[in-house]
Amino acid sequence: MKISLATLLLSICLWMASSDAHAYTSDPLLPNADILIDVGHGGIDSGALYGNYQEKDMNLAISKKTYKLLKKKGYRVIINRNTDYALSEDNTWSSGSRHRKDLAQRSGIANLIKPKMMLSLHINWSGKPDRRGPLVIYQNQSDSILLANLLQQSLNRLYGTEELPVLGKKYYVLKHTRCPSVIVEMGFISNKADRKLLNDAHHQMHLAEAIAQAIEQYFAMIHPT
Repeated sequence: MKISLATLLLSICLWMASSDAHAYTSDPLLPNADILIDVGHGGIDSGALYGNYQEKDMNLAISKKTYKLLKKKGYRVIINRNTDYALSEDNTWSSGSRHRKDLAQRSGIANLIKPKMMLSLHINWSGKPDRRGPLVIYQNQSDSILLANLLQQSLNRLYGTEELPVLGKKYYVLKHTRCPSVIVEMGFISNKADRKLLNDAHHQMHLAEAIAQAIEQYFAMIHPT
């Protein structure tokens, strides 16, 4: 079963609160976008945890900064949550667990809006506390691979790392979203140095800038004006 237009309207308040009027098509019910920012987790779903630190809060803070920066650069951007909110609450159209409903809602929104790309922003976790740095996960299609490599290179420069992007064979959002999409793991909540950076407003802005730089490169190559 596909996500319905009625279900989409349950989420429209998020876009109206964070999108300018020109982000909409002639059909006032369906927003249009160059970029959809998928803010990982939210509400009852905290994501990765370390003490009082919660992934969902870091994701939202960095996503908002990325959204504002990309809008300033002239892109049509939509963010799928701008508060501490679980997208699964809007999903009345699919079956399964709350977690599966959350993932299906994210892909369903992307497939209805049909942006030119989707960025799913997350924070990583590892049982090895020395593991640190960014990691970008891509779909098995050329545009996603290109986007992932540009993002990984830009984020590596910020962190001083040499990580390579990886194929996400089992990730629901990547498998079920039709537009070029990537998951951006922006650091490790389980690593002391990363955790400190990810909660710092200045570093969050640097992350937004590194992401925006890669997106500008991608659009120059794939969607030149």
